[in-house]
Amino acid sequence: MAVLLALLTGVAAAGAVFALAGPVTSRIARLGIASPRAHPVPVVRLRAPAWLDRLLAARRLERVRAQLPEGLTGLSTSVRAGLSLPQAIQSAGTQMADPLGAEFRTMGAATALGATLEQALDAFEARTPLPEVRLLVAALKLARTTGGSLAPLLDRLTATVREREKLRGQVAVLTAQGRLSGWVVGSMPVVLLGVMGLVDPAFVRPLLVTPVGWALLAAAVVLEGLGIFMIRAIVRVEP
Repeated sequence: MAVLLALLTGVAAAGAVFALAGPVTSRIARLGIASPRAHPVPVVRLRAPAWLDRLLAARRLERVRAQLPEGLTGLSTSVRAGLSLPQAIQSAGTQMADPLGAEFRTMGAATALGATLEQALDAFEARTPLPEVRLLVAALKLARTTGGSLAPLLDRLTATVREREKLRGQVAVLTAQGRLSGWVVGSMPVVLLGVMGLVDPAFVRPLLVTPVGWALLAAAVVLEGLGIFMIRAIVRVEP
């Protein structure tokens, strides 16, 4: 008997729900409340910060710069073996690691799809704004225009790029002390303020709670920023 009563109660509740579904839906529509099917939930698209994009792009360029001598050596070897320049680029793309291998594969795919080698080289230069890449693209274009031998040209380019890398390493060693000075100058005031706040909070409190202290902190931040910027400008040398 109890089971039959429960079944009857469930059927009555279901009928009431179906009976009220139409009026409730129409009232929701009149109120302007959209149903989930009519308007799906918008997809949230996350985008990396601009500074992170710049950091990743700079690291990619540094990896391309480091791989460039090896890539030029591979191109020279392929040309000496009798391959044309587009074929040598495709071969280097399959043999080298990314990101330079990916750039060579992109140039090979572009020429296979009908683009000229000059167009592929221009696109490579646009994607990789490095002085070494600009030198490589200009030399290859000139060699194709004048009809000179590619293998000796690639050998000279390889030697030039290696010398630039050697000079860049020497500059990094010579400017290491200046960069360290910039880090020390930038961090010392913050560290001293934190230590003084721990040792004698009453001495530091006026600097944090009074307008004069705020003005002094703002002036200190501006002067610190100028000092760090000047040190970075002095020690930043591009060979």
